[in-house]
Amino acid sequence: MSRKLVRISLTAASRQNLVGAWTRLGFALDPDGAGVTLADGVSLAFCASDDPERRVSVGLSARPGDAPPLPAGEVSGCFQLVEGAPALSAPDHPNGAVSLREVVVCAEEPADHAEFLSALTGQREMLATSAGLDIQLAGGASLQILSPRAFAFRFGVNPHTGKFFIGGLVFGVKNLNQTDAALASKGLMTIFQVGRLAAGVAEGVAVAFERA
Repeated sequence: MSRKLVRISLTAASRQNLVGAWTRLGFALDPDGAGVTLADGVSLAFCASDDPERRVSVGLSARPGDAPPLPAGEVSGCFQLVEGAPALSAPDHPNGAVSLREVVVCAEEPADHAEFLSALTGQREMLATSAGLDIQLAGGASLQILSPRAFAFRFGVNPHTGKFFIGGLVFGVKNLNQTDAALASKGLMTIFQVGRLAAGVAEGVAVAFERA
């Protein structure tokens, strides 16, 4: 059974910087101010760390006793299994975000990671293209593993160097024009790229929006 996307942990040297970057993007904080919750149940957690290499990790649903597959270097460090994540009510976000549609990984050789990611996600079937791999998760989100060139084309920004890292998030919104207006009101420059609204980089993570 395919696992579900549960949580995204975002890390920066300053937690306050994360709060500022993501609220500027039009996301409303949870009441405790520790992160953001979306209507699809996915949460973004803000963390502070002195490690400059670890910016994003993905939490996938797990049943009691589930164990992740054997470690695969820098790849396994980007993922966690999460048991019984509490359900939080989602506020209305000024940018109109209701879901997390894609988690986008940048990798030099996407196909090299197919076996590990299949075991991790519980998804045996995946789509392989010239851009990389597309793995569908339970709940409607997908995990995209793209080459650096494909990543730059999708988001309109050049990724930083690294063999494998989670570099982008794509959110679902009801109305892209309203989202664009909300971002413009915050002074953010956006571009329509491959049918999506690309909003630049927030604390090392490329952000885009598409129609839910």
